[in-house]
Amino acid sequence: MLEIFSSYNPFKKVLFALEHSILADEPIIYGLELVQKKGELDIAQMLDVTSPEDLSKLVPKTSQLFLVITDHQILSKQVSNTGTDTEIVTEAFPNLNLNEFYYQILRTTEHSFISVCRIEYVETLIEQYEKANINITSVHLGELKMVSLATYAKNGKFCSNTSEVNYVNGEITSIKTSGGIPKEEYTIEGLALSSKHILPLAVALDYFLGTDKISGNIEFRNLELFKKLRESRFFKNTLQIGIGFLLIVLIINFFAFSTKYKKWQGLQEELQVYSSQRKLIEDKQAGVKTKEALVQSILATGFSRSSNYVNQIMQELPNTVLLTSLTYQPLEKPIRNDKAIDLKNGVISISGKSTDEDQFTTWLRSMESLSFTKNVTITKYGLDNKTTSGFELILNIKTDGTAD
Repeated sequence: MLEIFSSYNPFKKVLFALEHSILADEPIIYGLELVQKKGELDIAQMLDVTSPEDLSKLVPKTSQLFLVITDHQILSKQVSNTGTDTEIVTEAFPNLNLNEFYYQILRTTEHSFISVCRIEYVETLIEQYEKANINITSVHLGELKMVSLATYAKNGKFCSNTSEVNYVNGEITSIKTSGGIPKEEYTIEGLALSSKHILPLAVALDYFLGTDKISGNIEFRNLELFKKLRESRFFKNTLQIGIGFLLIVLIINFFAFSTKYKKWQGLQEELQVYSSQRKLIEDKQAGVKTKEALVQSILATGFSRSSNYVNQIMQELPNTVLLTSLTYQPLEKPIRNDKAIDLKNGVISISGKSTDEDQFTTWLRSMESLSFTKNVTITKYGLDNKTTSGFELILNIKTDGTAD
């Protein structure tokens, strides 16, 4: 049994970890059922099936289930950039449309590993499993979760179903994907399993230990899936919980025979609820004031400047260029409740279409010569059809005062 250390969570007692892969051009699903008992992790059963329908006979409907995808729909790369998610995605896949792809990123000291998959394909897989009465709790891409086995890689590598993963000093140094990976047998802290089940174990171990070394936009979808499972379990257990709660109340009432004690207990509960509600209201009011101050600051300092910048840009705009978007100081990331609003200061984002390459080039030069322009970067340019080209620009504004 594998010894683990993690905080109590009722969902952590039993779970399934699956790898949805491909073997001889046919779908294959390798999986593990794992049980947590008194701080130790044990394998209850190993699964080798070819479809979610076959799997449904082995997996209870409300089980917590992790799915990692390693078939031909996954694209993976290793890059030297270890910066933000956006920087890494741009270097690995320069023209990737994040509205159409999920991605996950693993950073090491010197490199980053990124795996991407089309959103449409991931959602189709989730739907297939749901039709087989299997509720996916979270989805992961590629071999990145193998990082959780770094401390056990005594010979410097592990072979999974599709890849050879190499380690140095507790970090992944390379992930070599190949269809001819030999089958290996491993024993990890008393758990005996083959290489085709090693990735599901890594996914489960990463969850139990909470290493949290991987980022990506798929995490928002995983939160939705986890919430759905939690609600399903809640409704299933409502009757049992209700009966148990009623029994507890009856026992408490039986022993709490003193009228004065009951009255005192009731007053204490009311005081606690009042204090909690008051603190919640104060926190909400403080949050509102902070956001109001931020909005007022943005309006006071940015409106006149942005209007001036936009006016100068539009004056230079030729008839052959049609703008579809012009954003002054765009958002760094989507706005979320209880999170600070981060802006890309000193930046104007411009996108649109052009029907004349020469006039487009002239327009770029005219914008570069504007008094407030530091530089202009083309982030995207390509033909939409025979006569029209789409483009995206980033205009960086001078910050030394010359733009005012």
